[in-house]
Order: sequence, then structure tokens, then C-alpha cells
Amino acid sequence: MKKLITLFVVLMSASLQAQTVAPDASGMEMTAQEWTRQVKMGWNLGNSLESQGGETNWGNPKTTQAMIKAVRAAGFNAIRIPVRWTEHVANTTTMNVDQSWLNRVKEIVDWALAEDMFVIINTHHEEWLDRNPFYKNQEENNRKLAALWTCIATFFRDYGERLAFAGTNETIAKVNGQENWSAPTKEWQEVQNSYNQTFINTVRETGGKNYYRNLIVQTYACSPWHGLSGFTIPTDKVTGRMSVEFHCYDPYGYGLLDANSQNNYYYWGDKYKNLGKPTPSSNEKTMTDLFDRIRNTWGNKGLGVVLGEYGVTCHYTTDDKQTQLENEQYFMKCMTAAANERGFAPFVWDNNGFGNGNEKFGIFKRSQNMAVGNEYVLKGICEGAGVEYKEQEQQSGGETSGAGDEYWSGDAILDWDKGLQLKIPASTFEQYGKDVLLLLTYTLDFTDYNMIQFFYGDWDGNQKVSFNINGNNYEFEYVPSNVHGINNGESCTSTISFSEPVYNLILKKGFILQGHGIRMNRVALTNLAALHPSTITHQQSPSNTLYTLSGRRVKAENLKPGVYVKPNGRLIIKN
Repeated sequence: MKKLITLFVVLMSASLQAQTVAPDASGMEMTAQEWTRQVKMGWNLGNSLESQGGETNWGNPKTTQAMIKAVRAAGFNAIRIPVRWTEHVANTTTMNVDQSWLNRVKEIVDWALAEDMFVIINTHHEEWLDRNPFYKNQEENNRKLAALWTCIATFFRDYGERLAFAGTNETIAKVNGQENWSAPTKEWQEVQNSYNQTFINTVRETGGKNYYRNLIVQTYACSPWHGLSGFTIPTDKVTGRMSVEFHCYDPYGYGLLDANSQNNYYYWGDKYKNLGKPTPSSNEKTMTDLFDRIRNTWGNKGLGVVLGEYGVTCHYTTDDKQTQLENEQYFMKCMTAAANERGFAPFVWDNNGFGNGNEKFGIFKRSQNMAVGNEYVLKGICEGAGVEYKEQEQQSGGETSGAGDEYWSGDAILDWDKGLQLKIPASTFEQYGKDVLLLLTYTLDFTDYNMIQFFYGDWDGNQKVSFNINGNNYEFEYVPSNVHGINNGESCTSTISFSEPVYNLILKKGFILQGHGIRMNRVALTNLAALHPSTITHQQSPSNTLYTLSGRRVKAENLKPGVYVKPNGRLIIKN
């Protein structure tokens, strides 16, 4: 009883701080279930506004309006924006958020609403809150949560019904430095339930459109299983304006990878069970059975249901990569369809991570004009949502990934002497002449740093090969993430040229390519003559027209950094 009285005092104190106005029902007709049923394809702006230390501190570029437009153009009609607020709070007593941070969140919300999207903002990675679901912290955490949501909700109070608030994220107990994702204690469940009640009461108290706004509460750890056994529906002044959120990367070892590789799987579902070792306790039926339980438990009580995060990390073996990627497409199709068929709002997790392994949830390459980096996941979502998949329009720029004569292709990690060391003999270069270009296509895949190095092939004497990329000279090595401005998991092509003296040495010695933190996909060679087909030499072209190394015409005013060819055959490098 004492805890309940204390919580009541905390909530009353927070409500007195709010600039409460009268309820405003105008434009707020949509119930929670109507809201969630309209979200067919939702997307998470992951690892950005919730990043510790600032929006770009986890390696992602600053979010732009063009990014939001690209997500909408791909078929997504909703966006979930995870936000870390407390780093922008000067006084933890008042919990007032810095105005510039509120405006930054508002800017992105406005971009999404301008695209006619549904939007969720939440509190995300607030460790004082979501890693301390203990009785000893309950009173203070609820006080701070109420004060924080008073600030956020008041700032966004006049926004219409397409904007929803989510109170917390993945609350789990951190004990002796270890996060506990397993079955929670009664204490941990009760504290999370109190967070949900505080959130509902606080937002409603701010009045205006918030009195009728659709609000989203969470289960412990955002786990459906923990929620089905320990989640308490908060009381609410308004009927039918509340949703419950869960996250789903199940089955573990497929959606997310285990540290013990023996526990990981590359095939899911009965449709693929004869192709390899399938997930032992998960298939199409277990997925739909779980979603039916969720609908029967919460949907039948008038709650909307939000699948706030879901996905499968891109992972495959080299012997059956294509089938395994197609299997991931099928998995995403099944989960998206299961959510849509039951009126759940599904939001795929996209952290801009690419490659092969854990936490590779990227769909759009944010540093490369939102190019689709995982078409399998995107196609699966589109199929599950009943949306036609749209091939991405060709962007103007110097694409080189398919140009040249292929010398080597595959999927191999550069890791000094433990990884790929590719030796290219001197004879390979003879046919290309002194204007030879080396084209390297690869993906960054590192935890510490990345680098590519070139040595002359005899390992004797002056081993280091000097070279040029985009007009800049390098001696022996370069860091692709610095040179091309790409992040871990993103792919690009380096176009490398050599001076005539270096070329003459290569003709004698050849050279060896090695490095670290790079997943090499293709090595090709070419020169200007090879890039100069008759369609270029014989075609009358305007003076402002250039060609990519693959022969596609682009306008000079639209150039991005890369290598281009003039109609007269001259090489142009755009920095």
C-alpha cells in the first residue's frame, strides 16, 4: 500500500508541473486498433537518435529529409523513431529536455508526417530507467519518467493522430553488470507495469490532443512471452486508445546469432527444412500460434498491438548463400504477413549494419543515398504486406562495381595473414597499359579498424606500392571508411590508378593485396580503352555529358564522387 500511495504522490506532483489544457478531440478519431491496422510496413530509424553521445556517434550519418522520402518511396507507411532524451537534460529533477534536441526530433517527425506516414517516438536506452526495474528505484524512476513525459508530451501536444507515443523500450534487470533477458521476477514485472501506468497518466494529464492520443505500453523486455504471463493492462481515462508493444527476433540463433556458433541456424520454416539444419523449435505454425495468442490475449480486450521491432540478421555460409538469403526473405514475408493479417503494426529494425553475421539488420545504406543494401529483407516485407516491390531507380554517379575484367570474385575476409591475401602476377597487367585501373568492390566488416594494403609481389626491397584514389595519393595502404566516408556493413568500390613508374615496377613484380576488416567481393582490372565502346566514341553528346565506368551516361552537374569518362576518352575524377 505504501508503494501505491508514493506512486500516487509522484504522479500528482508531475501533473501539477504540466501545463494542462482542456481535452481536444478534433482530428483524433482513430482508435488504437484502427491505428495499428493501417500500418502495413513500418521502419525503425535505428542507431541514430538513441545513440549514446549524439545522433552520429554510433557510426550512422545525420538523418535527412531525403532519407525519410526514400523509405516512403520503398513502400513503408510508418516510422518508429527511437530517442534517447536524458543526455539532453541538464536537471534530472525537472527533466526538461534541451530545446534544440526537442526541435531536432520534431524536424524528423515533421518530415515523416509530410510523407503521410504514421510515427512513433519513444524513450530508448534510458539506462537509469530501463536497466533498474527494482523496488528501491521505483519511486525515483517513476518521478523522473513522469517529469520527462510531461516535457515531451507538452511539446508535441498539438500534433494529430498519426503521431503516437511509446512510454519505454526494452526494460530488463541489470544485475552484477549482466543484463537479464530471461524470465523476470515478480518485482521486475511489477516495476515495469508501474512505468506503464505512470506514462499513461502523465500524458493524459497534459490534455489537448494528448488526452485522446494513441499511447503504447510495453511488456517486460518487450518480450511477448513475458508479457503473456506478467503484463498488467494500465487503467486509462480514455477507452480504446492504448496499444501494447512487443519485439520479435525469434527464433534466437536465426533472427539473432548466438555467441556459440553451434547454436546458430541458416534455414527456417518447413518450406526449407530439407535443405539443411532447420531451426528445431520454430516454423510457420509456431509463429502464427504465437501471434494468435497475442491477438486473443490483448487484441480481444480492445488493445492495439505494435510489433515495435522485428527482423533477421543477414547471415549465410558461402556454400549456400543464395538459398539462405532467399530463406531470410521468406521469413520476413511470413512475419510481416502474420502481423498484418491480425491487425498488428509491424516495424522492421534497420540499424544500417551490412555484411554477414550478428547485428546486420541494414536495409538502406544511409551513406549511399539510401541504396538498398538488403533486397531480400525488403522484398520479404513487401510480399508480406501485399505491397509491390519497387526496383530502386538508378542513381546518377560513378558506379564501378560491375565494370572492368573480373580477376577474382567471392566472399572472403581480409585479416592480414589469417585472411585473404590476393596475389596478382605481373603478366596480368600487361594488356592494360600504364592507364590501368584496379577496381576493388568490398564491404566493411570490422570491430576495431579497416585497412587495405598493397605490396610488390616479390616481398623484397621496396615492398610498398604507391597509388591514387579520387585524385589523392597514398603510400602502400588506405582506410576505406575514411577515404569513402562509409560505415561498418556498407559496401563500395575503390577505383585505383598508378603512376607510370609504379606501373613499370608492377610489370616486373606484380603485387599482393591484403588488409584487415574488409570482406572482399570482387577484383577487376580495366583501362580507358576498354571503357570506350563505340556507343561513346561515335555518339554525338552534349558537352555536359560524361559516362560512368560501366558506360552509363550522366550529366556533369549531377556527378557524385567517382571516376568518369568524357566522350573524347579522357578520364575525369570527381572528388
